[in-house]
Amino acid sequence: MKEIEVKIMDIDLEEVRKKLLDLGAEKVFDGEVHAIGFDHPDMRLDKKDSFIRVRTVGKTTELCFKGPNRGSVFKSREEIEVNTNNFADTLEILERGGLIRIHESKKNRESYTIGKVRFEIDNWKDIPHFLEIEAPTAEEVKEYVEKLDFTMEQTNNWSYVDIEKHYETK
Repeated sequence: MKEIEVKIMDIDLEEVRKKLLDLGAEKVFDGEVHAIGFDHPDMRLDKKDSFIRVRTVGKTTELCFKGPNRGSVFKSREEIEVNTNNFADTLEILERGGLIRIHESKKNRESYTIGKVRFEIDNWKDIPHFLEIEAPTAEEVKEYVEKLDFTMEQTNNWSYVDIEKHYETK
């Protein structure tokens, strides 16, 4: 599967929630997300702009491979994801396979959907709330950016590492 998404930083949380609900979005998750990124000791995945991630979303554990970002305006990357039934065991399998932890984060997330379009409102560390819009096509992402009264110029295709770097410099 390919993920196509953008992020909008420094949102007005209450205003975005209201607009999503006015558009008919359904709230499908509200809770903590704990993610751990993995790579080989020689960082061969990172050198290819790729990584493996294990995360909990509520009580669900996801194992995911993310390929390189192929987009300039939109983040567009291959994503292969499966659910496992045990977070600790999944971590142990990867570590016993020789992978090392390269990044770890915990954040609060609210997730909404309209059809196949996902909206994630994230809050983590000392970073202001931001919105991620993900859809099957770039056109649908752009449509919902505009329906939420944002412009494409207000979006970015940053990774979570990029977001951390951006806010470290402020």
